[in-house]
Amino acid sequence: MPDLVPTLGVVAAFAKGRTVIRNVAHLKEKESDRLSAVAAELSKMGIDVAMTGSGLEIVGGKPYGTEIETYDDHRIAMSFAVAGLVIPGIVIRNEQCVAKSFPNFWEVFESLYGD
Repeated sequence: MPDLVPTLGVVAAFAKGRTVIRNVAHLKEKESDRLSAVAAELSKMGIDVAMTGSGLEIVGGKPYGTEIETYDDHRIAMSFAVAGLVIPGIVIRNEQCVAKSFPNFWEVFESLYGD
């Protein structure tokens, strides 16, 4: 389940009210410091986010498009790609980092748009 935290953070950006994610301090020691990465990139999207001792507090709002740094972390790239489904202007830097776990991710992702 910890791999879902970056995606949960992105989804929380669209939720009403405050989302608190607790007891995930171990995510600071993955391919990147995923807690810091999620906090930084959500903040760039205009979302109020705070790091706590072991997690994140995210206040949902109206996120806007920006360039997303992946920190060479496939989970960060894939999670923030979800935001791009509904927000124009999301640009994922270093998008090839997804090859580590899902080499054809972008092919599959683009198919979500339909014809």
